[in-house]
Order: sequence, then structure tokens, then C-alpha cells
Amino acid sequence: MDQPWGLSGPEFLRIYWIALGVALLFAVFVRMRVRASRGDEPARDLGIDELAYLSGGPRRVVEASLARLIEAEALRSTRRGTVSLIGKPRSANAVDAAVLEDASRYSKRTLNLLMATVAQTGAVKSIATRLGEQGLLVDPDVAKRRLRLGIVPMLVLFLIGVVRWVNGIAIGAPVGWLTLQLVVTALLGVLLTRSGRIRNTAKGDRALQSARSGDTGGGALGPAVAVGGAVGLVALGGLSAHPDLTLRTALMTQAYGTGSAGGGSGASSTYVGSSCSSSSGSSCGSGGGSSCGGGGGCGGGGGS
Repeated sequence: MDQPWGLSGPEFLRIYWIALGVALLFAVFVRMRVRASRGDEPARDLGIDELAYLSGGPRRVVEASLARLIEAEALRSTRRGTVSLIGKPRSANAVDAAVLEDASRYSKRTLNLLMATVAQTGAVKSIATRLGEQGLLVDPDVAKRRLRLGIVPMLVLFLIGVVRWVNGIAIGAPVGWLTLQLVVTALLGVLLTRSGRIRNTAKGDRALQSARSGDTGGGALGPAVAVGGAVGLVALGGLSAHPDLTLRTALMTQAYGTGSAGGGSGASSTYVGSSCSSSSGSSCGSGGGSSCGGGGGCGGGGGS
């Protein structure tokens, strides 16, 4: 049996590599277009929860809410890995209400379960809807459809390669290099259809960067920078950016099973360093809504 298409083995391999490169460029282009901004108008009216979502997704929104409620002395964090209500607190927004409702169902609610539950509530999903309407967030369903469309040329090339591979096996021709090409094509196809890391549009990234830098003139209002305090730091950097060393360590241990203040939420050291210093043996108080002074320690009562 002759090889199909009248191409020798080396010729087919060479053409396959070229075609794979073209298909890869097309898939990458489609992936970039998924994150393309819609409109040039700057983002407006971004609150703490919206910035938290852009920075770390649904779970980060809950982390910011926890920091806000602990600072307001509505929740207490314990060293046993749980949180509990203090009195009968009133919520300021829908996310806080969802956190308080979940915490009220259990006398001592584990932090990890609380965050996982609240992250799936309508209060958090509505934030994603608002961000999507502003063109700051990528619609997951749209992203999946477009990414699958982007690998169609690669899929066609893979099928052609499989036909050539089967024919090569049938006539006893060497197929080692073709096998490698098929494996590489399959791996690229799987990687390029994964949309888990695609969350913000380019416009959303610009809005987040504007808030991180404190450049409110760029269009995105940066309340985390303007207001300051633990809530803004956690919204942008996660639990590991909380300025209170003792509370930060306790929260990180409860939420991620680690006592390291630098892991888990992927916080930037810039935010940690701009708050309380953790190099000394003393720690900052976690209660009463206290914040860090410039270079000094924090006052306030313990809330953990």
C-alpha cells in the first residue's frame, strides 16, 4: 500500500510541523481575542467586592467580606479553625449577608467550608454579572465556545495525521516521529481549550492595575486604595495580605491548611509590606476596625 497524498515520510513530517505552527498561531490569536476589551471607556464605580472578584475570583470576594466583618466585630475567628457570630450583627451588603447567614447556621463554622459555600451564592454571582456587563469579565460559556473553535484547524490536522499514522502502520513504515507529532498536537489542543485562567478581559486587567497603583484618575475608582485598611488589602491580595500577623496566620491556616503568611492567596508582598511589619515579635490587634499607621504598630483589641 502506498502512502496517501503522494508524499514521502520526511516531506509529510515537514509539512505537518509547518501546518501545526500555523494552527497554533490561529488558536493563540483566538485566545487573545477572547480577552479583548469591549469598548474603550474606562471602568467606573468599582467597589471593593468588584475589585476582589477581578483580583481573585469568587473566593476572593468572600475573603474580603470576612475581613470586613471581622474588622467590624461581627465575626470572631478562633484558633480551632472556625468562625462564629458576635451578637446579632447587621450586614452592609448582599455578600456580607450571605456570610453572616451561613455562619449563623452553625455555632462554629469552618472557614474553608464557609468560603466554598458563599462563593456559589447569588450575591457573589451577581458581581460577576455586573462586571461582565461592563466588559471587564469574560463570559465562561463564550470563552469555551471560542476556544474550541480556535483549535478546529489543529483538530483537522490531527485527524489527517492519524490517517497517515494508521497507513504507516499498515505498510510497515516508521511512524516514530509522526507519533511524537500527534502527541504534541493532542497536548496543545487540550491546553488551548482550557479556559480556567481566562477570567478578566484586558479592560478588566487595566481596571485592576489602576486600583493597585492607586491611580483613580485612570477611570477605575480605587476604594481599596482610597479607604485603605485590611479590607482593601485583602481584596487585592487575599488573606495573606491582611495586616494583622496573628489574624493573618490564623485565617490562612483555617482556609488553606497552612500557617505561612505568604502562600495560598497569592498575595503581593507589596501590600503586605505596606501595612504592618511582621519582622518583629509583636503582632497587631485584629479588632475594632483598627488600621496600620505608617511604620508604627497597630492598636486595638484582639478579635481572634
